[in-house]
Amino acid sequence: MQVEFNAINAVTKEINITIPADDAVKAWEKYLRKAAKQVDVPGFRKGKAPLSLIERTHGALLKDHFIKDSVNDYFEAAAKEHDINYLLFPDVKETQWEKGSDMQIKIEIEHEPSIEFKQLDNLDVPHNPITLDSEVDKYLEDLKNENGTVIDADEAVENDHVQVELSFSLQENVITKNASFFAGSYPEHRALPELIGKKIGDTIETELSGMDIKLVSRDSSLKLDNEAQFAVKIMVNSIERMQYPQLNDDFAKDMEFDDMAAMRAKISADMKLANEHKNIDVANYAIVNKLYVDNKFDLPVKTIGYLAQQEAQNHPNKQYHQFLEYQYRMQISQEMITMYILNQLRTQMEIEITDDMFEDYVKHEAILADHTVDAYKDKHKDEIASNEFKNGVKNFYILRKLAETANFFIPEPEAAPEETTDAETVAVNQEENEAKSE
Repeated sequence: MQVEFNAINAVTKEINITIPADDAVKAWEKYLRKAAKQVDVPGFRKGKAPLSLIERTHGALLKDHFIKDSVNDYFEAAAKEHDINYLLFPDVKETQWEKGSDMQIKIEIEHEPSIEFKQLDNLDVPHNPITLDSEVDKYLEDLKNENGTVIDADEAVENDHVQVELSFSLQENVITKNASFFAGSYPEHRALPELIGKKIGDTIETELSGMDIKLVSRDSSLKLDNEAQFAVKIMVNSIERMQYPQLNDDFAKDMEFDDMAAMRAKISADMKLANEHKNIDVANYAIVNKLYVDNKFDLPVKTIGYLAQQEAQNHPNKQYHQFLEYQYRMQISQEMITMYILNQLRTQMEIEITDDMFEDYVKHEAILADHTVDAYKDKHKDEIASNEFKNGVKNFYILRKLAETANFFIPEPEAAPEETTDAETVAVNQEENEAKSE
């Protein structure tokens, strides 16, 4: 068996496998003898027909199966002999074999990229830390939302929750269901802009898909085609509106503080440590970002596409698949960028993790999870014992070491896009390049 390699790009190889004619014929005859035991030939008991007759009567079909099986066997042997590492499944591009000739197999594989860092020390790293004030603002906003109350309203405005009676025809029968919508355009499939301005007792007529009817009526047992459109009549039964308190001194007093300034000061003090630890991670991954911008490498586009497609297909509604696949491609691309950079850093930068360093990392994770160290250890006992967690500890301290010599700066808003690691752009550009090469 002869094996040749051709690089198509930085993450894709073409593998040409040649099986000498004599070896291919021997393998074919062995396959034929095995298949003959299962083949029915008129006038012969199963397994007793001459091989020449079986080859003449069933040869074309058996040959197809033989070649497919051979591709798997020969590639597996080649991968073992030449230590071929690849992602997902080999892509068989071409097979050629006629009895008496060499068997030719052409396969494409994707593999992990090779990464070389031009510079690791004294990096200029664009970095946007999370401000403590913004964390406090978010906490207060969440607290305000938690203290919202529902009031009845006379006329629907944007985001009001509207209870309705919904009627539609199905096989000459009128079906009436109670349903709920939001007035406006959000959330999708549960909102109707036509409800804005409507009062109790008002009616509207519109069209809804079968899936939307099941969703708003909370009745998945309805025998409706999800994709079909149905003419529906909607009558408003009630209108509910969320009313939220203002973030002022009165609100602070309700929360048992003297005033809003005192409340913000207490929340800031409580969140300060967690904010500091969040910003350690922000700085670490700003370094990862910088290393990718300075040392860009190709990603395995076919593998990313396959994984994204598999994830998207898990969603029950087909009309979302294309959008979800697009989102998953971005997510998986970014995850791969981070994984490959961290893997290369661990290979390139040897670091010894002491027991104290390990404990400090566990403490860091516990603070981020808002747990005590003991509670975090108890909850994540198996995870902490895993190699993946140990690699995470190494990643953390390697990035902290790089941070010691890095120059972190907050980029100007207009300059920020130039320093992006937009995973979607990476994948799209590589797809375009691959399409051109094909």
